[in-house]
Amino acid sequence: MTSSVQSLALTLLLLAPIATAETIRFDPPNVTAHHSVDAIVTGSWPNGCVPSVKSVSINGSTILLSLDARPPLGVFCIQLVSPYTRTFHLDVLPAGNYTVAAFADYGDSITALARTTLIVRDAETLNIEPYAVPVSGGGIVIGNSSFVSGDTLTIGGVTVPASTDVDGLLIANAPPHSPGAVDVVVTSQVCLVPCGLQMIATAALIYYDPAAADPAVFEPMLFPLSFQGPGAFGSQWTTESFIHASTPAAFFRDALPCAGCSNSIQSDAKQLTNDSNPWGHVLYAMRGTTGSLDLASRIRDTSRQGQTAGTEVPVVHGSDFRGQLRFLNVPVDSRYRVTLRLWAFSDSPFAVAVDSIPAQQIPLSLTSIPGSTMKFGSADVTALLTRASGNPTSLMVIPTASPLLSPPIWGMLSITNNDTQQVTIISPQ
Repeated sequence: MTSSVQSLALTLLLLAPIATAETIRFDPPNVTAHHSVDAIVTGSWPNGCVPSVKSVSINGSTILLSLDARPPLGVFCIQLVSPYTRTFHLDVLPAGNYTVAAFADYGDSITALARTTLIVRDAETLNIEPYAVPVSGGGIVIGNSSFVSGDTLTIGGVTVPASTDVDGLLIANAPPHSPGAVDVVVTSQVCLVPCGLQMIATAALIYYDPAAADPAVFEPMLFPLSFQGPGAFGSQWTTESFIHASTPAAFFRDALPCAGCSNSIQSDAKQLTNDSNPWGHVLYAMRGTTGSLDLASRIRDTSRQGQTAGTEVPVVHGSDFRGQLRFLNVPVDSRYRVTLRLWAFSDSPFAVAVDSIPAQQIPLSLTSIPGSTMKFGSADVTALLTRASGNPTSLMVIPTASPLLSPPIWGMLSITNNDTQQVTIISPQ
């Protein structure tokens, strides 16, 4: 294609609906104007000749990722759907809102694969806490040593009242706005510095939809258990989960599930309530604000508290989710009952399998977790383990829709001794 024809075709790609299952994500997810970023395209290809990285084109606020889809000359492409991941190095980008589109270039035609939005935030000019608020607006604090009483504040083109109870801080309520990033401007009204001096932070405040969980803003955090109540053989269980933050404050999308809690925590420790939801607590923490957090979770049988102090339960971050899940060295013993709990970023069906000849597996379906992008499912795998070829054995979780394209998943096994009710937890490392 000529350059003019290709330019027109690429323009149309930015408007065309996307029918493929390819996705674009960014590393790091929360991008700022002073750090390089990679765009990562993941998907499936109809044959074994998966595409390669061809080029990156940046034109204003549009970023085009070109994949070379031409099959190698003289090579037979196996006719099997094949997963692929390709990384595009975007380097350091100016602050702003970008449209990022990936397309396959076949030489004589191009096909749209995926399209998404990238926000590159100016995190240096102004120190804004929190740097993201819901579309309905919210309170923010802006810090800069040159702020004094009388300065004016503009957020997304709207001038808002700002108090300066302490020099160096502006306290304001961000007005409502549609999702995306907006500029924040502070104008000095005091002529100790040049009158009307402006500090402009481009794309410095992000507005998010509280019904969603924008991965550029929030990282999922999972407390797997929140149970309190009776169990088998007269046992009485309670989960004790704590979250502690020093300074600076940690922010969350929603109010924390604890007495008197808001969506931020600082210089304090809180115990999470037990609501007995089978999926535990799924929290969405604002990226970049969780460095001061300490987390702990434990479950114990209070009817036997003189015999055991309980069992530690892992607290899971979004980065702990993986494409494959295998539990090693799982004991097979009639004295134990074993439950698998699985969390996933997909509602695809899964199978749970053990090492055996012939193959032995059971289905596992997931349901949506309210207010979350996660899905959850559980299964008693005690009987399945008895069909394993060895002891101990390995237990695997396999996506049945497309075994080569597993969504990010995390899970754990709880092994309960039927006599003592002692619980052992096995989680992937």
